[in-house]
Amino acid sequence: YLTVISAEQLQILVPLFLDLNDYGIHIAYIFWGLWLFPLGYLTFKSGFIPKVLGIYLMISCFGYLIDFVTFFLFPSFGVSINMFTGWAELFMCLWLLIKGVNVEKWQKRALESA
Repeated sequence: YLTVISAEQLQILVPLFLDLNDYGIHIAYIFWGLWLFPLGYLTFKSGFIPKVLGIYLMISCFGYLIDFVTFFLFPSFGVSINMFTGWAELFMCLWLLIKGVNVEKWQKRALESA
């Protein structure tokens, strides 16, 4: 099926599809960002994980959304806020892998609800 398109036309299509990929990733920023706000809020309210991590996750939500808006409204802006706020997800994963949740609070809350 590629014999219908010449090599020059294929080379012209490559940047188009790379740009489409970039646009698609920036559209996905909406969903990546919006799920961080409820996660951050639940982390903040739970008490099992440090509250500062929940706050940082909620800030990261706005970093993704700001990047989405600036990408489409100001395409030549070139600054990614997500590079600074996106670390919250990594910190959350590392906290859960290394430290885990506060088991005493977890068991106490389980006894209270039973």
